[in-house]
Amino acid sequence: MTPEARRILVDLLRLAAPAAARAAVNRARLPEEDPDLAAGWAELLARGASEECALLATGIAGAKGDPAVMRIADESAGWAVVRALSAVRLTLRESVFPDVPDAALEDEASLARIAPSIPAEQRHALACYDCFGLLQLALLDQLDRD
Repeated sequence: MTPEARRILVDLLRLAAPAAARAAVNRARLPEEDPDLAAGWAELLARGASEECALLATGIAGAKGDPAVMRIADESAGWAVVRALSAVRLTLRESVFPDVPDAALEDEASLARIAPSIPAEQRHALACYDCFGLLQLALLDQLDRD
């Protein structure tokens, strides 16, 4: 990734992280019969999602080299980054591309057909969605080798 691409991704994460944290809570099946447990669980989920997005942003911002290499401390941190990538991609999917079929978002040829017909802001989000997907696949491949 170029320094400019890393800056754009980090900026997007600053915007998307709070929404990703809220979405993590909204997607969870919190126990309705115990409001105290539900509130505690919701707070824990939101904090965890925020911390994972911050870890991802720090990793991207601190990537070095050409091509840029993102250093991740250990396997646990690697899985936290995978969760952050998933949360942000799901949030982009739900908020920016609700009418685009999943299959189209995951297929390069479909993306190439869709991109020219959507507004510039959505194209930017689509590029980030795609880039985060590539990062996610590369990281999953690396974690699978360890």
